[in-house]
Amino acid sequence: MAKKLLVITYYYPPLGGVGVQRVTKLCKYLPEFGWEPVVIAPQPSAFYMADPEMIDEVKDIELHRVAGFDSFRFREKLVGPLKPRVDSPLRWIAERFSWPDTQTGFIGQAFHEASRLASKAKAVFVTAPPWSNMFTGQLIKRVANLPLIIDMRDPWAGHPQHGKARWKRALNKRAEKRILEGADVIIGVTREHIRNLLSRYPELAPRINYIPNGFDSDDFEEGTKSRIRRKKGQFVISYAGILGLEHINRGTTLYSAIRRLRDEEGLTPAKLKVEIMGEISKMEEERIRRSGVSSFIERLGHLPHQETMHRLQKSDLLWLPYRAEYSDLIVPAKTYEYIGSGTPILATVSPEHETASLIRETGTGCVAREGDIEGVFRALKLLLEGVFPYNPQREVIARFERRAHARKLARILDEYTANV
Repeated sequence: MAKKLLVITYYYPPLGGVGVQRVTKLCKYLPEFGWEPVVIAPQPSAFYMADPEMIDEVKDIELHRVAGFDSFRFREKLVGPLKPRVDSPLRWIAERFSWPDTQTGFIGQAFHEASRLASKAKAVFVTAPPWSNMFTGQLIKRVANLPLIIDMRDPWAGHPQHGKARWKRALNKRAEKRILEGADVIIGVTREHIRNLLSRYPELAPRINYIPNGFDSDDFEEGTKSRIRRKKGQFVISYAGILGLEHINRGTTLYSAIRRLRDEEGLTPAKLKVEIMGEISKMEEERIRRSGVSSFIERLGHLPHQETMHRLQKSDLLWLPYRAEYSDLIVPAKTYEYIGSGTPILATVSPEHETASLIRETGTGCVAREGDIEGVFRALKLLLEGVFPYNPQREVIARFERRAHARKLARILDEYTANV
């Protein structure tokens, strides 16, 4: 008989975006390995992204909605169900004057519902951010005495954004230490974050596990994608996600390389275009305008996850800009879906960053340091000539399958609930 896992998450369909993917895919595949998720999530409100199609992937999963009051619901009360912008001044204000985050109002209702359901569960799985979820998990462990699994999709105490307000830093460190010390299992999603946790909490080493982000092969068409490059027609470079936010990524290196190809090689938009699937910050829109190559850029806005994956697979090149200075503990989650798509990757990131290491290990593309216009220029020429480097290492790539990650989580759960 399958064992029940109480899952506390803020991000869940029909909300969209990167925070939704991991928990949705784990819930999708865990039943194959003897665990039935029982999900507690908030009533959906106006969020940056919506993806109602994702509900179909977890339609058979038991779901309990609660009406916790958070910043998104507060904003919805004030201005109506309009989608907020990711670079809104209100977001900046809310993040800097709330602790541990803007979803604190979710704790009470989630805890009440979790307490009601805890008797039929074998363990509690909490995914964060928001960090409020970790407080909820801590409370449930105390009340129900169930094994607590903390899934940290981002670093907390070491995150450049969450620790930007100076008054939060000491609070974050103390709260993180207290909660992790009380957890039975701690999961990190990057190798660097795992190393960081081990250096700060060596006594917790037996509890710390690595389950990275990944890709779902079900999101892509079956069969091996042909790597034969077209010598005629339009080449498509795709980007998925938010672009130009909080200095995490920016496109100036790519734009400069395209401009050089236009001026020196006669490149036109009929030969190459860049599809951006996601929101573009106002600052990035200004960079595009000043670049002189805006005619090469197609803005598609936020698309459903399935359509995004389809476009990634059909593209000629996937563009992955990331400013390594932002954080060495974070790998953009899109990296793994890029790797799984079967399409070559051009990453503009420090060659020493974990993101670059993943691309080299999987043989899925090449890396040029941000600001290396010459390197990106040469890479684009290879693309146009049909010889862009792509030598996928299938066994390595398979390690990032969502189903494999659900299997690993199920094994961890089996170990920690053997006597529950």
